[in-house]
Amino acid sequence: MSTSTLSTKVPEDLRQDVYEIAKIEKRRPASVVRLAIESYVQTYFALHPQFKADILEARESIRNGDVEDYPFG
Repeated sequence: MSTSTLSTKVPEDLRQDVYEIAKIEKRRPASVVRLAIESYVQTYFALHPQFKADILEARESIRNGDVEDYPFG
């Protein structure tokens, strides 16, 4: 598998959390970040198509007047 570098800036507390996880799991911080990105991307592509379809369906229902009142409180 070919790899490349991806740089980003993160808040200091998030960086510290990554380093803490790396220490606990005996991994390099880069590995923790890579695993987190892989997890996010997999979840995104698994959920995003259905989420988008649900939103489009809801928008169509609103356009058609098929809405129910939602009681606040």
